[in-house]
Amino acid sequence: MSTGEPSATSTRRTIVAVFLAGVSVFLVLYETQGLLPAIRGAYDIDAPTASLTVSATNVAMAVFLIPFSVLAPRIGHARQIAGGVVLAALLALILPFMPSPELLIAVRFLQGVAIASVPATAMAYLSLRLPAQALPGAIGVYIAGNTIGGLASRLLTGLAAEGLGWHGGLAFTAAVSLVFGLIVVWLLRHDLFTTSRVIAARESSATADTAQPPRRATIPLGSGLWRIYLTGFLCMIVFGGSFTMLGTRLQHDPWRLSEGAVALFFLIYLVGTVVTTYYGRLATRLSRTSLTLIGMVTALVGAGLTLVDQLPVIVIGMSLLTGGFFLGHTGASASASASRPGVDSTRSAAIYLTVYYLGTSLGAWLSAVLFTDFAWPGVVVMCMTSLFAVLILTLTGASIGFKKRS
Repeated sequence: MSTGEPSATSTRRTIVAVFLAGVSVFLVLYETQGLLPAIRGAYDIDAPTASLTVSATNVAMAVFLIPFSVLAPRIGHARQIAGGVVLAALLALILPFMPSPELLIAVRFLQGVAIASVPATAMAYLSLRLPAQALPGAIGVYIAGNTIGGLASRLLTGLAAEGLGWHGGLAFTAAVSLVFGLIVVWLLRHDLFTTSRVIAARESSATADTAQPPRRATIPLGSGLWRIYLTGFLCMIVFGGSFTMLGTRLQHDPWRLSEGAVALFFLIYLVGTVVTTYYGRLATRLSRTSLTLIGMVTALVGAGLTLVDQLPVIVIGMSLLTGGFFLGHTGASASASASRPGVDSTRSAAIYLTVYYLGTSLGAWLSAVLFTDFAWPGVVVMCMTSLFAVLILTLTGASIGFKKRS
C-alpha cells in the first residue's frame, strides 16, 4: 500500500470508520446507567453495588487508556480499533445472561478494557492516515461520534427495555453496537491485513516530517496541570454521579417513571453538544477562567433546582448543571492538551482522560451510597461540594493554565 498522500475516498473511509468506532463503543459504555433500578431488583443488590456496573467500566477505561496508547504503534492502530469495537460489542451481547452481579460487574470491567482501545488510538490513527488539512474536521467528527454514542447508549437501552425488559434492552444495544463494529472492520480492512512491518514503515514515514529532536518530555507539577486534572476529575464526579442516580430517583415516588420515560431525560445531554459547539466563540470573548467560573455557578444553580420535586424544574436544573459541566470540562480539556514548554501535550491529554474517567467512576459509586442514606439531597450535596472545589481551584490558581503566563 502506498505511503503517499491518501486519496479522497481513502480519507472519507478513514473518517467514517473512526466516527462509527466512537459510536459503537460509547453505545455500550453507559448502557446500564438508566437500568440500575431494574438491575437492583433482578439481583437483589443495593444501589452502591448496582452502580459498580457503571463504575467498573470507567475504571477499566481509565487504567488502560495509556497502556493502549503505547501498544497501538506495535500492533497497528487500525487493528487495535477494530479489535476493541468488536470485543466490546460481543461482551455486551453476553452481558444480559450473567447469572450473578459479580459476573455482571466483571464483564462490565472487561468491556471498559475493550472500549479504552478506541479513544486511546483514534486521534493518533487519524493523524497518521489523513492529510493535515483534513485532520481538525476529522477529529471533530470523531468526537461527535462519541457524543452520539454516549447519548444513544442511555436512550436506546432505556427505550428498548420499555418493551423488552432490561435484558432485552441491553441485548438490543449490543446488537446495534456489533453492526457498527462490523462496518468499522470492513472500512479498515486494508489496514487490518497489512503486515506489522509495513504498518511500522508507513507510520514512521507519516510522522517523519513532524518529528521533533529526541528529548524526554516532562510534565512538571509547577505548570499547574495538576489543577487542570483535578478540575476535570471534580467536574466528572458531578456529571457522572448526578446522571447515574437520576433514573433511580425518577423511578421512585412520586413519579415512578418507566425505563423508557427515564431514558428521555438523557436527551438533556444535547445541552452539552450546544455548549461545546459554541465554546470556541465564547472563548474569543471571555477567558477560560471566566467561562469556568460561569460554568460552575450555572451548575450550582442547576443542582439546587433539582431539589424541587417537579419534573419541569428538574429538567431545567439538570440542563443548567449539564451546560455548566461542559463549560468547565471543555476548558480544562483544552488546557490539558495545549502545547507549552516542557510539557508533552499528548501525554498530558491522556492523563486528563484517565482522571476524567476515574471521576466518573467515583461519582457513580459515591452518588449511589449517598442516595441510599440521604436520598437525592445527598447527591446534590456531593455535586455542590465538588463544584465549590472547582470554583476555589479556579479563583486561587494563577497557574491553572487558563491564562497565558510569561
